[in-house]
Amino acid sequence: MKILKSLCKVCLIAGFILSSQLSFATDILIRKDNTPPPTPVQPHALTVNLYPVTAEINSTNLTVSFETTVGSATVAVYNAADQLITYQTVDTDTTAVVNLSLSGQSAGDYVVRISYGTTHLIGDFQIE
Repeated sequence: MKILKSLCKVCLIAGFILSSQLSFATDILIRKDNTPPPTPVQPHALTVNLYPVTAEINSTNLTVSFETTVGSATVAVYNAADQLITYQTVDTDTTAVVNLSLSGQSAGDYVVRISYGTTHLIGDFQIE
């Protein structure tokens, strides 16, 4: 009986942690640059990532994660007027996660562009 209670507690805690993470961050669909935007994905929808890069926006913090090393990569954020807001170049051999603060930016539409080698990726997101 004690084992069952302990197992229930662990499941409840894990469920709480998972649900709290899902409710605060929004995944950004990454696609090849120069392709038309896809149909918007519903929040928490299952997506398949075709590139070794994922991105999510949490309030005004953008996190870009490199699942595999791709060498030198640049992560840049542009506003709806296509003005560069911020960028960072990293060596993915030593840094797998890029965190960019977008605090102070007004609500609206933004684009993250990720470039490495001959690959150019793009993702649309909003700051609310």
